[in-house]
Amino acid sequence: MALSGGLLPSPSALVVLLGAVALHRVAFGLVLVAAFSVGLAGALTGIGVLVLKARDVAARRLGTRAGMLIPIGSAALIVGVGVFLSARALASL
Repeated sequence: MALSGGLLPSPSALVVLLGAVALHRVAFGLVLVAAFSVGLAGALTGIGVLVLKARDVAARRLGTRAGMLIPIGSAALIVGVGVFLSARALASL
């Protein structure tokens, strides 16, 4: 979520700002980008809260041990997908 949420500049925000500059309405463009940023921050925060709630619900239903293993399993899955995609990319070189 970090890459889509602020570490890299948003291409759509750049398009809005360039369009606003071309129309000589820079202040309006800045307001639009600020509104876009607030909406994106709210969406990312909401998704994070939902993930934490889902983890708590899963831990209650499956037990404490499963609650501790869920983050490890999801991390292993992400690493596995990364290794698979990297191996596939290297094989195509």
